[in-house]
Amino acid sequence: MSSSGSVSPDARNRLFAFSGSVWIGGLVVIALIGWATFADLPDSVTAQGDYTYAPWENPDPTAAEAEGDGIYSGRDGDVIRLDDLDPSQPLLVTELDDTYVGGVTVTGPGGEALVEGEYGDPPTFESYAYGLDGQYVIVTSSSAELWIDGFSDEAWRLKISTPEVPDESGTVSGIGPMVFAYSGAATTARVSTRGEGSVGIETATAQGVTEILYEADPVDRSIAWEDGDLVLFVVDAYADAGWTIAFDDDAPAPAPTATPSPTGGDG
Repeated sequence: MSSSGSVSPDARNRLFAFSGSVWIGGLVVIALIGWATFADLPDSVTAQGDYTYAPWENPDPTAAEAEGDGIYSGRDGDVIRLDDLDPSQPLLVTELDDTYVGGVTVTGPGGEALVEGEYGDPPTFESYAYGLDGQYVIVTSSSAELWIDGFSDEAWRLKISTPEVPDESGTVSGIGPMVFAYSGAATTARVSTRGEGSVGIETATAQGVTEILYEADPVDRSIAWEDGDLVLFVVDAYADAGWTIAFDDDAPAPAPTATPSPTGGDG
């Protein structure tokens, strides 16, 4: 270093060389960490390839492990194959061991889409109701495949059951969460809530799950939903919130449109 305090050319070159070496070494370390992380991923994760977001299109998907008593385990994108189902009976998918299931996509055997869901894909059942024991799923055939959406780097474990779901129509009231099948013909209703706590209402049909109401404060308003062979109402009410759903079962059917008769001309 000179007496004026400036850095000599040789020292500057050595400093640049050292900085470059550190920068290159850092890139090498990052690359090695990334390679090691990818190498440690399970085969069922890394093998998804182009089918990560549509595993039902995979010609050779990974089947979940059946442990018995309706319990299955696997990883993101694995398939659960079910037979001898009753399409009039909804399935309940319950997470076990604090594992995560984000959604369940339903197809027929071989990944065939039997029902068109959102964006033309097979229907996906993903609920935001946290006051219930799991995710309700509706199938349309006696044989179905359930494709499980979980965390890409974690295993999941779940139980599939068929709990009794009551049929309701007319006026239905309650405090707290409730699940019921609507057996009427209406597609509109009046909802009123009371007390403290939010109330959310979702419907589940063969096309998937739709949130039709969420209110944090008391409300009195109308709701509407898509019709289906089976319509499941999932009411998620927190704290001491009460609710009433008055279905328009007695609403008159639309009047038929008159068909104009042909007017004959003079002979």
